[in-house]
Amino acid sequence: MDEAFLLPPTIDPLGLPAHNAVAIYLLELDHSACRDSPQRYLSLLAALELANWQKIRPVERQWQYLQSRVLQRLVLGAYAECDPRSLTFHRDEWGRPTLAEHGELHFSLSHCASHVALAVGSDSVLGVDVETVVPVRSSFMHIACKFFHPDDLAQLMEVPEEQRYGRFLEQWTLKEAHLKALGLGMHKSMADCRFERTSAGLIVAHDRAPVEDRVAPNAFIAQRRMRGCQLALAYRYGRPVRFRYLNGDTALPWQDTS
Repeated sequence: MDEAFLLPPTIDPLGLPAHNAVAIYLLELDHSACRDSPQRYLSLLAALELANWQKIRPVERQWQYLQSRVLQRLVLGAYAECDPRSLTFHRDEWGRPTLAEHGELHFSLSHCASHVALAVGSDSVLGVDVETVVPVRSSFMHIACKFFHPDDLAQLMEVPEEQRYGRFLEQWTLKEAHLKALGLGMHKSMADCRFERTSAGLIVAHDRAPVEDRVAPNAFIAQRRMRGCQLALAYRYGRPVRFRYLNGDTALPWQDTS
């Protein structure tokens, strides 16, 4: 792999094979570089990705898209032991991206204003979502009223006002991760699934409208991670989950998460 493209310079997933664990890569975006260095990454993109990048405005969102696709190609290329430029992405009937020639690799990608999150594993039931915590979106209750079930809204209103946005983000990211893990995306309503924590701290999902022909996730992680982002993962029990934080030239050691 060309060292000039590494972001950060050491993405080394080979010590953590995908068949052994779910790996989460969380990249903190450096917006100070978005106006100066996009050209160094563009040759990694396929024609369609490049066309999508050119259409995006403003430049900050363009940078989010570019970094998410670069991280995805670099990490998956390392897992597949091939040039990241050679990867071909297809979409299934529900619109979920897949790798054309490496069906054993499954992944889920998410990005927000501050971070890119990529989950990689060997089980197709896999979904990740990430959202920026600060600044607080003043319209979050309007968004909740539009997409959440009335029971979810009732639970949200029971939370003290100063904690309400944090609870909203936890619920939102869990719902997004759940839909991605099902492989249905926006083909299924966010309001269908509610989440609660047991006395032991485990997150349990209750699907109000389960889909008969889809294998549902049965394990969930929702955490506030470094530098103010909310991360959620939906997957199947039986895989350890490992986490790596990436920031510029820094790649923190792998961490177990639960």
